[in-house]
Amino acid sequence: MDNRLILALTIAGLAACTTQTRVAALRDTEIQLEEARAQASVSCSGRVDCDRLWGLTKKYIAERSVTPIRRADETAIETAEPHMFGAVYVWATRTTDESGGTTISLKGMCRGMYRTDGSAGWLYSSCAEQIRAVEMNFRSFVGAS
Repeated sequence: MDNRLILALTIAGLAACTTQTRVAALRDTEIQLEEARAQASVSCSGRVDCDRLWGLTKKYIAERSVTPIRRADETAIETAEPHMFGAVYVWATRTTDESGGTTISLKGMCRGMYRTDGSAGWLYSSCAEQIRAVEMNFRSFVGAS
């Protein structure tokens, strides 16, 4: 067999393995991010308890977002989108259902994490790690179990 053919087949095989490894890593990271997002919410009942948790949420966001809070009212806390890539910014929403139960949900975002077509961007790994940390630590910061 020609050495060039062997080399070409070897390179093609390695490329396929690398692509499969990347796809598996992306899938695993997306699962971890979904788990973190599920942990990034708290429930409360009663005005005093919910106002206390909302205040702690605002403090948490201010300490972890690279951009300042641009809007904060009874239902949303939003920070500005950063100009730089790879920087985490954080938002929160406060919703009340028809039974009176309130849920506060936190969402970390990172510019450069995804391309415009929705595929992983060049800063995906770094952004995912930062977002996961912010979302996973939210419940303990506000004192929720």
